Amino acid sequence: MKRTTYLAASLIVASMVAAMVGWSMAAGNFLVVVIAIPLGIIVVLACRAQVDVVMADERETRIRSKAALRTLEVLTIGGAIAAVILYSYVVSVPLAPVITGKLVIHDDGRQSMTIAEYQPGSVPGPDTLVRSTTIDDLNSMNESEARTYCTYVREGFRENEERGLAGLTLGFTLAVMLAVFGAFYLYYGRKY
Repeated sequence: MKRTTYLAASLIVASMVAAMVGWSMAAGNFLVVVIAIPLGIIVVLACRAQVDVVMADERETRIRSKAALRTLEVLTIGGAIAAVILYSYVVSVPLAPVITGKLVIHDDGRQSMTIAEYQPGSVPGPDTLVRSTTIDDLNSMNESEARTYCTYVREGFRENEERGLAGLTLGFTLAVMLAVFGAFYLYYGRKY
């Protein structure tokens, strides 16, 4: 097998594994991920064993190793710093919505719950109320109340889903990772 054929096969396998992982996350079937990723690695390694030309010399291997190590170091430290900064924005009072909950235990032992979400950084009140839901009896929730509660929770994540924040975050992370690796690869390529 030629090197270009191997690279094409690796790209196809990586695309298929990524598609299966995306589908399994959307479907909630994580068994596919456990099977797809190791199977993809085995297929790529089997294809690599069939390559009859030299894939890389010692210099190329050393450059890739150093570039990968430096990329991992930079992204681990940078990712930790970015996570702390982004988390501070999530939990900051002016940006986070105000969520209140009230659990009431009635004389007959029935428990009812009310959850309300107010505009970010506001004082809870009728004019700042975004949405709320009440479940009359937690211990014997009927189907209608369960759907109402699930809809309430789902609407809390709807804005992020509509903007595609998870996909944008993964795409941005991948782009940064490739850019950092490329920069280190070029640097060590000139150095050695």
